[in-house]
Amino acid sequence: MKKIFLPIVILIICALSVSAADVEVSHQLLTKDVYPGESVNVNIIVKNNQDTDDVFIIKPDLASLYPLLSRSAFKEVYPPSMSNKLIKAHEEGIFTFSIKVREGIEPDWQYTLKFNIKSQRDEEINIPYEIRINVISPEELIKITTNLPDKVMPGQKVTFYVAFKNQANLLIDPADLYIDSDLFSKYYSEKIYPMPYEVKKTLEFSPEPTVPPGKYEMVVTAFKGKTLGGRFVKEFEVVKNLNIESDVQTTSGFLTRTITVTRTNKGNTASNEKYEMPITWFEKLMTNFNEEPQMKKPGQVTWMFTVNPNETRNIVIKTDYRALFFTVIGVLILAIVMVYFIRRAVHVKKGAFKLRDEKGAIAELKVVIHVANKTTKPITEVKIVDILPNILVLDKDFGTLKPTSFQKGEKTSRIVWEIDELEPGEERVVSYKAKPGLHVIGGLVLPAALVRYNNKDRKSIDVQSNKVSLMAPQPKKLKHENE
Repeated sequence: MKKIFLPIVILIICALSVSAADVEVSHQLLTKDVYPGESVNVNIIVKNNQDTDDVFIIKPDLASLYPLLSRSAFKEVYPPSMSNKLIKAHEEGIFTFSIKVREGIEPDWQYTLKFNIKSQRDEEINIPYEIRINVISPEELIKITTNLPDKVMPGQKVTFYVAFKNQANLLIDPADLYIDSDLFSKYYSEKIYPMPYEVKKTLEFSPEPTVPPGKYEMVVTAFKGKTLGGRFVKEFEVVKNLNIESDVQTTSGFLTRTITVTRTNKGNTASNEKYEMPITWFEKLMTNFNEEPQMKKPGQVTWMFTVNPNETRNIVIKTDYRALFFTVIGVLILAIVMVYFIRRAVHVKKGAFKLRDEKGAIAELKVVIHVANKTTKPITEVKIVDILPNILVLDKDFGTLKPTSFQKGEKTSRIVWEIDELEPGEERVVSYKAKPGLHVIGGLVLPAALVRYNNKDRKSIDVQSNKVSLMAPQPKKLKHENE
């Protein structure tokens, strides 16, 4: 039994040796040292010593990437999934990864991340590879932030905070915290736990009204024993003691609006003021200003002016739509009167009805002319004249009223009906039928009909109807024609 087992072990060792010899793995850290929360870039170099081309697959070992989940030193690896690349025989391939280190881990320590390198061609080539990453302490052990405003006003209370955050995975107990400026000073002794916890101190101060305007500094320092753990300098400005009262009043009436902008300077320094108002181009046409704006652009006007101490400036903006309103009312009244008189006239309307054959072509047209006397007086010697293109052949069916005369020309035919008199409100309809002399393709326009009559003053008046447009589609083929 031992004689059989020993050769098998020797063969396995030889196979592993061959696999290791077939592939060489090394790496290059593009970032040697990182702080907690930063990323490190690394090139993993795979050399293919085989005599054939091969595809190699590299992926991070999940067991080393997420040991105990949240206690892992690494947050993520990009690309997150496996990466593969074709490497030719006796050449090298470079795989680049970005490794994100978690915030709050203990600095000054080396952390190991494992990768697995596999051959797609030879399953026996499976190489575990470790990369050690050196995490160092941040330059500032304690990070300091504040929301102190950039500008403060004398005589007004300022409330702000200063926050201290421990950037290392170490308890700092105690931490000596100093907040100093020419206008206020504070000291605290605090225990600062590792991230994500922080110590936040809220401060208040009111600069005296006599404080000279200018630039000031707030210097915040944090000590761990005698060692400086963090320093932060915030510059802020005490501004001039301006006291400007601002007021905007809007009053409205019938189609009017008045906006009064008031600026009153109760301080001791001249103030440069600015007022912007959105306004459409149409509103501009209806608006007047007591002071012309300095800037006009589409959709907005802007005033820029100086208010001296103990001075009040007013900008009055008046918008009045009454003139436009009364103009529109006048136009509407005029239009109504015109429509009234237009309606009290002789109306002529022409229409056509199409009858199609089984192929979809126009087989017959029925043309109808409607004449209506909308005036208050009778009209006499009414003559209705219609023009028919000779492409259409007139049928003898004329409905209730036959034409008085029919004249055939070279290209068109003229049909005339005569009516002695039409009473006010009386209507008369004449009609005729026509057939296409040949197949009509495309559009066909029937000319307007003419009505000539005498009004009450025996004056001859002509009125035309509308034209009639007809569309003639391509004839459809019947099924038996295609068979």
